[in-house]
Amino acid sequence: MDPQHMFRKAALEKLSSPERLDVMMQVTSPMGWLALWTIGAVLAAVIVWSVVGSISIKVAGKGILIRGGSVLDLATTGSGRISEILVKPGDDVSEGQLVARVTQSDLMLRIQNVKEEIAALSGQGVEQQAAQSRITARYRQEADELRQKISVQQEMVAKGLLTKSALMATQQQLTATEQQIAQGEMSSAGRMNRVDDLRRQLRQLDNQLASSSEVRSTYTGRVLEVATAPGDLVSAGQRLITLEASNAPIKAVIYIPAGEGKKVRPSMPAYISPSTVKAEEYGFMIGEVKAVSDYPMTPQGLEHVLRNPALVSELTGGTAPIEVNAALIPDSTTPSGFRWSSSKGPPVKIFSGTICSATITVETKRPISYVLPIFRKTIGIT
Repeated sequence: MDPQHMFRKAALEKLSSPERLDVMMQVTSPMGWLALWTIGAVLAAVIVWSVVGSISIKVAGKGILIRGGSVLDLATTGSGRISEILVKPGDDVSEGQLVARVTQSDLMLRIQNVKEEIAALSGQGVEQQAAQSRITARYRQEADELRQKISVQQEMVAKGLLTKSALMATQQQLTATEQQIAQGEMSSAGRMNRVDDLRRQLRQLDNQLASSSEVRSTYTGRVLEVATAPGDLVSAGQRLITLEASNAPIKAVIYIPAGEGKKVRPSMPAYISPSTVKAEEYGFMIGEVKAVSDYPMTPQGLEHVLRNPALVSELTGGTAPIEVNAALIPDSTTPSGFRWSSSKGPPVKIFSGTICSATITVETKRPISYVLPIFRKTIGIT
């Protein structure tokens, strides 16, 4: 094979040409220099950012928007049967307003029994009092006669005309008569005392019936739920109606796993995303942590706030979380009335009872703080 066909033409020409020692050799091309400067600029920016920049450390949780931070209960003060419910969900009620009636069958039976006993004693007293008065009058007349007789007998004993034993017999008869008079008076007084006691008891029962048969609102607010219906049997202290305080601001009640929740402190910023709003489109509501529970919440404590076991399970996943109360920052220039991470937020109102998710910034760090421990460990500095 011809050697000229074994190698490329360009290579053969380069071998055959004389060395150009007087020409400057190009080590790096302009594109190479541009790439080098770009990498240097990026490294410089990273270094500057690692020193002056910050990374936010956040914890997340689920919660609900509630006026005043918790819902309120209206309960019965006595047991009975619901006869009437006067409100429905969504109604506004004022303090002292009648919202339900409860039939107190047991209490009404007690009142009837007391009335019948009073009537029996009073009727019996009229008849017996007349008879007792006649008997007492006879006893008193007899006692007067015995006293006169004793006076005469004492004179006869002094003159020796009568024995002392006869005088003593008359005196014993007088004592027995006086005892009969005293017993009659005590019997009449005992009946009157019993009637007075029953009348006092009747007044107390009437007051108890008036207070327990009517359920009145102890708050001004809006009805969220009616937990019973007419005809239902209820016990003392049982929840009938759930409402929220209408004059309280909306707060975010957030539940965070205990391990992360202990990092939260008052005044930390909170970012709340209602379930009715797309966060990627409208951003987050801006709030501020106001209170953090000292200990993880028990199921009983959670139900005291939310009054709904199913909602407690949904928000906590069956765990014992830390409860965080966050105040929402108002803003009259937005349609919702609250400040958002975007300019205006959604074009809708935000209502209490809305489920939400939340993130809370618990710490900010310089990026370089993550690198320094690794660098120290690498070079052996502790």
